[in-house]
This record gives sequence, C-alpha cells and structure tokens, in this order.
Amino acid sequence: MMRSMFSKKKIFLFIALLAIMLSAFAAEINYNSEPKDFLIFNRRNSKLYNYIILKPSENISCALLNVDTLNVYSRTIVSRNSLLDYQYKLVIGAEERILDKSASLSKTSRGVNGERVSSYNKFSTNILNEKTSVEITNISQNDLVFKIIGSNIITSNKEIDYIRFTPIFYGDEKILVLDEKEYTYYTPKANKIHLTLEGPIVLKIISRMLFNTNFINNSGYRFKVFDNRVLFAEFSEKAYKSKKNWLKNESDITPSTGDVNIIKLPEGIHHITIEDNDNNRELIFRFYINKSSVEIEKQ
Repeated sequence: MMRSMFSKKKIFLFIALLAIMLSAFAAEINYNSEPKDFLIFNRRNSKLYNYIILKPSENISCALLNVDTLNVYSRTIVSRNSLLDYQYKLVIGAEERILDKSASLSKTSRGVNGERVSSYNKFSTNILNEKTSVEITNISQNDLVFKIIGSNIITSNKEIDYIRFTPIFYGDEKILVLDEKEYTYYTPKANKIHLTLEGPIVLKIISRMLFNTNFINNSGYRFKVFDNRVLFAEFSEKAYKSKKNWLKNESDITPSTGDVNIIKLPEGIHHITIEDNDNNRELIFRFYINKSSVEIEKQ
C-alpha cells in the first residue's frame, strides 16, 4: 500500500513538472479589448484569414507573453479614391515606431463582403522580454487591417542540443562534404518536403542553394513553412558560394553556405511542409530537433 502511494506521488510530481516545462514553451497574445474581426478570402487556396480592422485613429493593444518574434501583417482596404500608401504607429514596450508602407492591389485576396484589399506587408522584430506590451494605431486616412502573430521564431544562439531528423517525404538525398565529414541533405519533391512532429519542439532548418557554373556568386532564394496547412513562416535568404563545402559525386555543382532558421512549435501534432515554389534554382535542406523533446517523450 505504501509503495502504491509513493508511486502515485512520483507520477503526480512528474506530471506537474512536465506541465511546468510545457508552459514554458507557451506563447500568448492577450488583447486588452475585443478586436473587430475582418475576414479575408484567398481565391487561390480557398482559405479564410482573420484580420483585425482599425479605422482611422483607432488602436488596438495587447500583451505578449513568451513571444520570441513578433510578426505584424498589414493591408489597406482599397476604395475608389483611396491611396495604396499608408502609415501606422507601432509601440512595443516603450519604443515607438512610425511604419510607412506601400502596396499593390491584391489579385488573389478580397474581403468576404467583396472589399478590395491590398497585398500584405510584413513587419518582424525580436522580442527580448518575456512580457511586453504592443499597441498599433491607424494614423492613415484608409481603413487598415492587421494580423498580429507571435511566430515563436527564436534565435539560433540559444544553448540547445540538437539531433538530426529525417523527413517523411522528400525528393533526392544529397551528400555534402565538409572537413572530410559527410552530411545528408534532402531536396524537395514536387516542390515540397514533409515532416511530422509532436510538440512542444524546436525545429532547426538548414537550407542551401546549389550553384552551377552559370550562376553568379550571390543570389536570393526563399521558402515557406506550413504547419497543418497554415502558413507559419516565410524565410528569405541570400546565397553565397561556399569555399569549404562540396557535393559528393557532383563536382560541377557548388553548394552555398548554410542558412539557419529555427522555429518553436507548441504542444500537439504538427504536419510541417517546407515549400519551395521557385523553379529556376535548387535548394537542399537538413533538419534537426531539440534533443530534450525526445527525452521528454521517452520518460
């Protein structure tokens, strides 16, 4: 009987400890007043996106908790006489910024009531404090709509132990050689790579561009990350030919230096898609997950 009681206490303590660890991963955005929703329909993918509408001089404020990176997506509602240039004021903690934006009329998105909207602009910034406040004010003459997201993109200099992770769907494997060591990279298949992860978890993505003799030394590329079919993040990089790496059995191809991006995923199942829609160049990817997520799963 005593052993059973001690066993139950251990289980309870473990569950409590696990809950504390999971809560440390949780990122929250808590609004100080009820936002006014504005739904946008994307005709290309038939999806609805929820924005917050602010009329001229209106503002919205919120509190960020455990958010590593703040992303603010903005659009203007386009009427017959309105301009496509707009401004809004963003206050993060005690820091105030005036953001000037210009955009074109979106060819794929409209309000659900037929409102014409501009293409979106994105502002991103790192959040250094565990808790901070954010306020957005529309200082334009047009109605503006916003999407405020704590994407949990974290910096790569945090002390995290990683282990390699193999995707479940990809094209070819490429062997990259560095200092006589071999590293397996993966190419997209039909422009996509799929991974399935269980959060909370940190995913490190290393991407490289492959150069042939016709490419100049630096070139830009980008790719998107979808989580359960919803756009989670989009990364734009500059590629430079590596002087130390080479591809095994492909002497006419030079890989770029590696670009590292890290995303943090909350609790739950995550069907991740890496999407590369540019057909005029080839990208390769290598993936890592934080070692502690595997240790938690084993306990």
